[in-house]
Amino acid sequence: MYQKAILASALATVALASPGEAAPDQEGTPRDPDQRQVLELPPDERHLVLEEMRNFLVAMQEITAGLAVEDMQKVADAARRMGGQAANEIPPRVVEKLPDTFKRLAGKVHTTFDRIAMDAESMGDRALSLEQLARLQQQCVACHATYQIEKRPFGTAK
Repeated sequence: MYQKAILASALATVALASPGEAAPDQEGTPRDPDQRQVLELPPDERHLVLEEMRNFLVAMQEITAGLAVEDMQKVADAARRMGGQAANEIPPRVVEKLPDTFKRLAGKVHTTFDRIAMDAESMGDRALSLEQLARLQQQCVACHATYQIEKRPFGTAK
């Protein structure tokens, strides 16, 4: 019985997670099921934006590891690396191409990293840092739910 429940749960998860087909528009033309806004960047600029996101993930993993062993200095150090200073690592030519909402979300992410660093050092409150980390991840989820960056063959992006 238990195995059947696990199997049913797994199948339901796969069914819900599968993209499926999007409903056609009014003219009957099939629509792309992924309705997120596409950010069109040349491959080198796309790489920079995605690299920053990967760096966010590395910092979040290091924060989580620090919290697990109650090492608040490790939490602060990891968060500080992706704070406001890191925002300046993306060249202005790339930032200019990004939508305002994307830039606001990215700014909030950097600010939240700074806040985590400051509070971890000054208060050492593990529960507060976990709360802040959860809010930070909500910002990441919001951005990824809104935007996609398509991979284009080198030399073809605008």
